[in-house]
Amino acid sequence: MQIQDLPQFRMIRKIPKGGLTDLYVCAMPDGKRVVVRFIKEQYKSDRHMRKTFTSGLKILKSLEHPGVVTVLEDGKINGVPYMVIEYHESENLRECILHQNPILRQHSLTLVRQLAAALAYVHSRGYLHMDLKPENMLIKPSIDLLLIDFDLCLKHRGSRPVKMKILPGTPTYLAPETLVHRIVDERSEVFAFGVAAYELLCSHKPFEANSVSEYKRAVVDTRVKAYPVHEHRKDISRKLEDIIMKCLSKKVETRYPSMALVKRDLDALL
Repeated sequence: MQIQDLPQFRMIRKIPKGGLTDLYVCAMPDGKRVVVRFIKEQYKSDRHMRKTFTSGLKILKSLEHPGVVTVLEDGKINGVPYMVIEYHESENLRECILHQNPILRQHSLTLVRQLAAALAYVHSRGYLHMDLKPENMLIKPSIDLLLIDFDLCLKHRGSRPVKMKILPGTPTYLAPETLVHRIVDERSEVFAFGVAAYELLCSHKPFEANSVSEYKRAVVDTRVKAYPVHEHRKDISRKLEDIIMKCLSKKVETRYPSMALVKRDLDALL
């Protein structure tokens, strides 16, 4: 499948960060800009890839929240699925960190609260995002945060952890129990939220390491503590720091049990 197979969309530019998918900014006949996303040509026959794409699409279509990207249209061309999502002039959180976007410092609490609200909503609908990282969070100039990329999203209802066959998502955002036992639940995603929120606030990861393997060892080692937020940001309140550090607790029992409670405590800071 090529973008030319969808003549109703006029290509403006390709987004060079689609991973296993192709992403194009296009104009609709009425001039409205959208993003067209479909599986790369070399992966279109990969059953697992098609399954994750279509599963993520189905889940995304069922969600409706200001902090979650919206699907406008979807379909198939020659048996290959595609989706059309809303376009936003924005950078992802990783780009904001690299470019030292002042929005992050000026609106820290607002953005952290928006991320917590979006994730709490996803959990309330019975899903885990499973790939929570700065690359999957858009930051708009209007100071709005959007969660994107639900391809790895997992249905999860109830309190029992799910045992994964392989490690999900990005290793440096996984909780200790996921790295050691390959189990995931809402509490493991609270940990991933803590890592992403820490990066948003500090432009650093919470644990020091020179490689991914070294970082993973630091995460599972109970003797290694996350570097204090206030050492990076003197302007961050201790109450906000305490919330983030509780999310990053290596012991599941002392971590927040749900994103709803994280959101509650963040809202109380206003």
